[in-house]
Amino acid sequence: MFKVEFGVVHHNCPTNQVSRAFPEVRFTSPGGFLVKPNVVEEGLVVNGATDEIVEAVLQFLGSTRGYDEYELLERTADRAFIRWRASCTPDKFCSQMVEKNRCFQIGMEVQHEGLEQWQVGCHTRAQAEQLLKDLEQLGDVRYGRIVDCSWEELVDASDGCRG
Repeated sequence: MFKVEFGVVHHNCPTNQVSRAFPEVRFTSPGGFLVKPNVVEEGLVVNGATDEIVEAVLQFLGSTRGYDEYELLERTADRAFIRWRASCTPDKFCSQMVEKNRCFQIGMEVQHEGLEQWQVGCHTRAQAEQLLKDLEQLGDVRYGRIVDCSWEELVDASDGCRG
């Protein structure tokens, strides 16, 4: 088994666009849906959210072309959960590249410092290598690491792979 960790500046990705606008904020994306061609709906968790950060993110979504609708669904002391829909979508998504290479996502996508960051499990090194190659179609891959690990390490979220 292999674990792949990668970070990409994803061209024309609305979630990554938010991260590039607020590089100091750590966002978590529990996932999204392709509603129809060129329309995507996603959830976005703003971690370490102050009132000022939440307001700035909402203003960004409201004033940036391509974000068709958005709403603050829930607010806690240090997090905000926002749902948005956008028509500014990339040609392909990281999730499609992961699926194409028969890999699987570990945990949630993180957006931080303008990078879309993933951890992915692969059955073979060839799948892992092809995934990193395919990601270059999406934008600037800033890092990509392949770690040989056991199945137990791969699925144990508290331990993970250690390389």
